[in-house]
Amino acid sequence: MIRILIIDDHPIVLEGSKILFDDVTQIDVDTENDVQNVKKRILKKSYDIYLVDINMPKQNGIEVADDIQRIQPSAKIIFYTGDNIEDYYFLLAQKKYYGLLSKTSTKETIIQTIMNAMNGNILLPHSFLSYVHEQIEPTHIEQTLQLNKREEKILNYVIQGYTNNAIAAELNLTQRTIERNLSKIYHLLNVNSRTEAALKAKELHLV
Repeated sequence: MIRILIIDDHPIVLEGSKILFDDVTQIDVDTENDVQNVKKRILKKSYDIYLVDINMPKQNGIEVADDIQRIQPSAKIIFYTGDNIEDYYFLLAQKKYYGLLSKTSTKETIIQTIMNAMNGNILLPHSFLSYVHEQIEPTHIEQTLQLNKREEKILNYVIQGYTNNAIAAELNLTQRTIERNLSKIYHLLNVNSRTEAALKAKELHLV
């Protein structure tokens, strides 16, 4: 039996995701809509696969995944999102995770991704090859540590102690857009938190 924990802050999405597996006898699914419960939950019961929403208000999915892997190093994390999955290909490139799914993915794709992860493999979309090609272009390597104007503004607000919601209001953007940009900034700077990002940006004179 494959044990799966789906983590998402939207109860309706959780219920719909769980229903997908109702007729899949080899998969047993639990759900959690509060990221603050995840640690204590997995200390009591471990899972084979964790299907984690990337953008959540209390703690983003990348941080949740890191917490899970600190407690259970063998955990297989699959991210899923309502955004364009191409925005998160950098997560797959880290070789720490076992998949990336859109919330509009078909049931067949979701199950194939899970089965591949259980076998130690990653099911990749064809467009991921274009992403890899871009990463090895000399022009990309030269620009790796350059932030765009929006990212600079977000980092400056982070340094000033603004919350994601406050930054979104200042820039007239959605909170999820801010979270998505912060995820990219964390990857760019090779850090895992707002504090580390602020310190690294100052160290590299990026802001």
